[in-house]
Amino acid sequence: MQRFVRFLHKEIPSFVLIAALIAVSACYAQQQPVTVAPEVIVTATRFTEPPQDSPVGVTVITADEIRNSTAATVPELLMQVPGIHVRDSSGSPNWQVDMRGFGIFGDQNTLVLLDGQRISENEQTTVNWMGIPLSSIERIEIMRGSGAVLYGGGATGGTINIITKSAQGNSRSATLGSSAGSYGTYDYRAGANFAGDNAGILINTDHLETNNYRYNNRFRDQNAQADMRYSGALGTLYAKLGTDDQQLLFPGALTQAQIAANPRLAATPGDFGNASSNYANLGGNLKLDGAELALNAGYRTKDAPSAFFVATPFRNNIQTTVDVWSLTPRARIPFSIGGVSNTLVTGVDWDQWSYNSTAGPSVIGNPVSMQRNAAGYFQNTSAFGARTLLSVGGRVQSTDYGVTDQISGSAASRDEQLRAFEIALRHKLSSAWDIYGKFGNSFRVPNVNDIYNLFTATVTILEPQTSHDRELGASLDLGRASYRLAFYEMDTNNEIHLNPVTFNNVNLPPTRRYGAELSGKWTLTESVSAYANYTYMVSKFVSGTFGGINVAGNEVPLVPRNSANLGAAWEFMPRTRLIGAASYVGTQVFDGDETNTFGRRMPSYTLVDLKVVTETRGWLLSAGVKNLLNQQYFTYGLFTGFPTFIAYPATDRALFVSAQYTFK
Repeated sequence: MQRFVRFLHKEIPSFVLIAALIAVSACYAQQQPVTVAPEVIVTATRFTEPPQDSPVGVTVITADEIRNSTAATVPELLMQVPGIHVRDSSGSPNWQVDMRGFGIFGDQNTLVLLDGQRISENEQTTVNWMGIPLSSIERIEIMRGSGAVLYGGGATGGTINIITKSAQGNSRSATLGSSAGSYGTYDYRAGANFAGDNAGILINTDHLETNNYRYNNRFRDQNAQADMRYSGALGTLYAKLGTDDQQLLFPGALTQAQIAANPRLAATPGDFGNASSNYANLGGNLKLDGAELALNAGYRTKDAPSAFFVATPFRNNIQTTVDVWSLTPRARIPFSIGGVSNTLVTGVDWDQWSYNSTAGPSVIGNPVSMQRNAAGYFQNTSAFGARTLLSVGGRVQSTDYGVTDQISGSAASRDEQLRAFEIALRHKLSSAWDIYGKFGNSFRVPNVNDIYNLFTATVTILEPQTSHDRELGASLDLGRASYRLAFYEMDTNNEIHLNPVTFNNVNLPPTRRYGAELSGKWTLTESVSAYANYTYMVSKFVSGTFGGINVAGNEVPLVPRNSANLGAAWEFMPRTRLIGAASYVGTQVFDGDETNTFGRRMPSYTLVDLKVVTETRGWLLSAGVKNLLNQQYFTYGLFTGFPTFIAYPATDRALFVSAQYTFK
């Protein structure tokens, strides 16, 4: 805690100018008529709650904010949120999403949920973001540095819960839409909503194909989702079903010389990775005398054929299948003790993940992996009057994990008892000011690629990663202006990381992360709104060696110390808006340079996007430009030896147009 206080004392002067700007804009906002927005419901407690009943700092991206953004995908939307960094480390549009600076394994420390169900993989693949079209999303709920108590492992950086749209009662409508853009990009989408008083169904489908900026990087995705539900006086029954099929060609990383000659080149012609997946989420809730019972049963499957080194004698074909089952009964129980109102959320989580992968002919291996989790948890929130909320939660989890190679016979497994807790306090200083603090611990269980080496067909069991986390924050809501400021610190032990010398993953020496996040939103006039945020993020090794070199005090690779976002929307004509967004990402240490001896850093970059949107007589029309300034940049680079590196060049300037019609 003393280190945390010293950090606050050291970094607060950096925010004096920004704080002064906030004070000026706050005074301006207080002089304007205040319009109270509709209350947003969040699920930080695994049940619907108004945001004022949640003691943790939760950010909600609403459907209106999604429509008023320049983003085309979920990662593009998330990169505009403070504390979140995204990167392309494979040439796939399913970018890595990294909360609070975990570098190349950021997505393994960021837990992603779809309608409350885990979709983060127990292997080193990213979330299938492209299977979740923005048009299907009702809202996105972001809990930074939280989620381990309620959801388990992989939430050290935070939790992202994507809530998809459900059938709207007493409504019948249908939508048809299409988009076109640079590099042979086409998108076709359709949706329908049919609902009466109690029952309804919502269907969305999307087809996207693009050649992409790089050669040998063609991508095609087809997906569909259905939400069926019945609601009555006592509760709701629902079924959410989805299917997705993707085909992707991998362009590979380019050397520094190749990027200078032609950044569109393909280093790995013919390499590909396809994936077909399906999911079903069945559940419901029952309300009884103020209490609420809920149950979800989920199933998800993935079939992923791929091939690497296709144009060489070392071609390797890989066939991977994944099956995930889950069952999550839980209860929300309100009660009072000594005049203090309490809400207890408690439940049981059970899930089983199985994995089978075959490879050949140049690499021979058949790893079969299993991870089984069984956990019990509770979170109790106490309201001390109308101003103070105290939340105390804990989780006990039993995890079995391991790998067996059916060809080499190499095998290892482990049974771990893991625990997480969190204590959070929020206090309202006034009708506008809130302050909060929280501390706790979290964990991450090694996945199959952490403990299995594809090239040697050997298994090395690693220790689970653990982290102790602290955060202090404040928020100010003035109706037409709102602000958030947070300071955090995390100490991580046994962090799981790749050793580029041995190609084995290892448990790192202790690491520490700390930083600050500052954000503001303004409704400047009835037709102009704006937002701005800044993130200061530090990730360092505390002690130990890496490859025989002392790394104490060194920076963890792929963590930008400074990043910022700025955006605005202007309704310059009735139902016609001009939307702009700018994102700045500072320099970073190259991946593979844990010793910080390369002497070069990944360059900073600034992206500017513009979009014009108009709505008229059932039509939604838009046109825009991505990367307006034609920035030449990359989000991932790997140090390969003095004096050079390899990287994945990102797309230059691109144009798009879109049209959608709604039938009612």
